[in-house]
Amino acid sequence: MRSWIASLGALIVLIATPASAQVMEPLRPYDPAVVRVAGRAEVYLPPDEARIRLSYYAPGRTAAEATNEVSARTRALDTAVRAIDPQNVTVERTDVSVTPVMREGGDRRPDRINGYEASAGVTILVRDLAFLGRAVEVAVNSEPDAFNDVVFSLRDTARARRTAREAAITDAVDKARVYSEGAGHRLGRLLLVEEGANNMIAQSGNRAVFAARNAPSAEQAVMPPTIAPEPLLYTAEVSVVFEVGAALAAR
Repeated sequence: MRSWIASLGALIVLIATPASAQVMEPLRPYDPAVVRVAGRAEVYLPPDEARIRLSYYAPGRTAAEATNEVSARTRALDTAVRAIDPQNVTVERTDVSVTPVMREGGDRRPDRINGYEASAGVTILVRDLAFLGRAVEVAVNSEPDAFNDVVFSLRDTARARRTAREAAITDAVDKARVYSEGAGHRLGRLLLVEEGANNMIAQSGNRAVFAARNAPSAEQAVMPPTIAPEPLLYTAEVSVVFEVGAALAAR
């Protein structure tokens, strides 16, 4: 029995010995050699539309009175805007709200409603910037209580993103080729393309802001200053990995 156990132990030792003595070949970190670079693009594109934002306020003894007053002013603005060019200049949206005006009652009396105030925020969409000057003139001369700003944007943002991405990948491939050929090798096959996380769209390069506190009357209509929109910035980032190709011929 003991001899059988001893023979089995010897067999286990003989089987285990070659495995424990095996030497593994070290891993090669770059097999094949690669070049990894990041491409970046900043593309400036001219805006093709604008939004004019202004506000009206009206008090009233009742909510209906205040609402009717502010609604009449927004309807007059809508009529004037439509007269410019109904295809290219329109009132995009009107937001109306009504809030009560409270009067303090003192220590022994509760606060009570002393009237109402209605407000309307209006956004004018200008699809053709050739009409922007006339649209701003109409907005200013409508005597708003607040002329908020003029915001520029680009309708076809998908085309703008594509333009930025094409420029970014071109930059990345050019960098990879420069590094690879600078190291004496051709640029090999593409292994990886990964979009960066810092893509950005700056939708408004500038905003025109006017003070309507002392707005002129209809008889004293004025021409507002010319607005020159700045280009809009679109950025894109991309990372690429190329295989390093064959060595270049010696010069």
